Amino acid sequence: MNSIIKEFVFNVGWKKTSKITLFGNDFQITIKLQAYFEEDGITNEQEISYAKYNEDKENINKKIEDMLLNFDENAKSRFIPSTLIFERNGSYALLCDDKLELDGGIAVCIEPDNKIIYQDDYL
Repeated sequence: MNSIIKEFVFNVGWKKTSKITLFGNDFQITIKLQAYFEEDGITNEQEISYAKYNEDKENINKKIEDMLLNFDENAKSRFIPSTLIFERNGSYALLCDDKLELDGGIAVCIEPDNKIIYQDDYL
């Protein structure tokens, strides 16, 4: 079993709550490692990406802030981070709720590509 799995609880994916700081504000988010079944566990790619994020989270969060501001100059007040999702292949994105589009949101893709797409296109 993976070394980080004991930090998470399985509920349609491996999940735990955590804090992320963006634009000087702390937000409670869910960290989710994608898995369809509990016995699927966590992939090595997920574990590596999760470790890299934790090791460099200040710089990565700064990159997220810059991407959000490039997407919308009002990003500080418009977007609310909700889930940091790690896919089975190690790619990951920060899902954010959008105060202007209550039925939608955005995905700030961090690895492997730095881009912002709508959650409907990501999920």
